[in-house]
Amino acid sequence: MKILYIHGYNGTPHGEKYDRLRQCFPEAEILAPQHDNIPSHVFHLLDGIASGLDPLNDLIVGTSLGGFWANFFSLRYGVRAVLLNPVVSPVKRLNFRDCSYAADYAAFEQRDDSHQRPPTIVLLAEDDDVLPYREAFDHFSAACDVRILRSGGHRLNDPASLDILKAAIDEIIKSPS
Repeated sequence: MKILYIHGYNGTPHGEKYDRLRQCFPEAEILAPQHDNIPSHVFHLLDGIASGLDPLNDLIVGTSLGGFWANFFSLRYGVRAVLLNPVVSPVKRLNFRDCSYAADYAAFEQRDDSHQRPPTIVLLAEDDDVLPYREAFDHFSAACDVRILRSGGHRLNDPASLDILKAAIDEIIKSPS
């Protein structure tokens, strides 16, 4: 089994979530590339990895902006996913940060309906201080298993949130694609 972990905006691939994935899934190959957030760069880097994932055995985990990409590639290649406080619209959210390439995300915000949605669990923290959890709830609740956590903040890297992440991955691994 491979797990593609996609970090968030200005994040790092090797942190609490990566460590937890390695600890809880020692048999899995954890792929955690560093990316620079520039949409065309991220797309080309991750597309090369995601295209090699097996929809029946592998999964994608993404946090925040990484959750946006995890959803994008999950739909593109039919791979199961766990999304943590995912960004719904990078164009909208990155404009708040005066990001020069925010508009470039518009090309990737197109919904890819060419595949039936693979099993996807979305974990949202009510106390996320970066993204309004209701935005993601409204976007994903019709098509995904959305779970609201009372706490955990935007990063969801406290012990309780990491336990919930592990349980979600265990559950999604057992679900048929």
